[in-house]
Amino acid sequence: MGAPLQAQLGDALGQASLIDSTHDGQLHLAYVDYFAGTAMSSALYARQPEQRKWLWHTGLRNLGYGTFTGRDPVGVETGSFSASDVAWVSGISVPLDTNLTVATTLWAGQSGLAERRSAFAQVDISANYYRRDRQLRLAVMWRPWGGMRTSNAAGSSGRFSPDMRMSLTKGFQNAPFVFYTTYDEMQQWDLAPEGYYDDSIDPLTGDTLSSGTWAFGDRLLRHLAIGTGLKISENLGFRFGYHHRRRQELRLANAPGTAGFAWGIDFKVRRFHLAVARNTYHTAGASTHLSIRTRLTER
Repeated sequence: MGAPLQAQLGDALGQASLIDSTHDGQLHLAYVDYFAGTAMSSALYARQPEQRKWLWHTGLRNLGYGTFTGRDPVGVETGSFSASDVAWVSGISVPLDTNLTVATTLWAGQSGLAERRSAFAQVDISANYYRRDRQLRLAVMWRPWGGMRTSNAAGSSGRFSPDMRMSLTKGFQNAPFVFYTTYDEMQQWDLAPEGYYDDSIDPLTGDTLSSGTWAFGDRLLRHLAIGTGLKISENLGFRFGYHHRRRQELRLANAPGTAGFAWGIDFKVRRFHLAVARNTYHTAGASTHLSIRTRLTER
């Protein structure tokens, strides 16, 4: 959901232009348990200076990959080591008018994996157009620059690939649901593995076997993530989503399960807003997302 109608402060990690004056003084804490020891935690705070239209946000995000067993070239254990990325994120969001907001965010941090130590930085530029009367939001995010430099000989330095995505959300005045869609990795059209759509040859008969996949449709859908949200009351809502590329790449042919599907629930308890979600990547497991949001200052 790159462009939710009721944007939360945590959405700024992916689309900073969603922040507005309603997030002034908020603190957002989030934790994601991905799989097999891989987890992400983040803390984000937003503040609007007095008599200013713009807001700034700042925080930390830690992505831990777990603990691993090291071995030398002949296979003898050398002990355990951990891997993680720690990033500081900060940026500003500027409303140009009542509907259009632009933002920019700087990421800077360090990455560690065994003996390798690296420093990285990245810039995000985003914009969103919001029509409250039509319950419509369109958001675009572009990452034009980023790179990593390794401080020792255990790794290599390099630039990050640019990335762009566009998200659209539509709600309805007289219906308790909303539709979401995101078109990601716009900088590259074909995301399928090489040869995925090629015909094959039957080794026994020599006949040509069609792949049976509509190439254009599959290429288009690999960019799309779609979902819907259902609002039960002011304090309770449900969300459901589907990511086609994730399902195609991670499902098992004989047991696809619910790979690529996600669900979530949002609810409010006094001054605290809580959200829980589950994303299924593979039949081996799913990720659990937990976030808590509250306001530190009185408005």
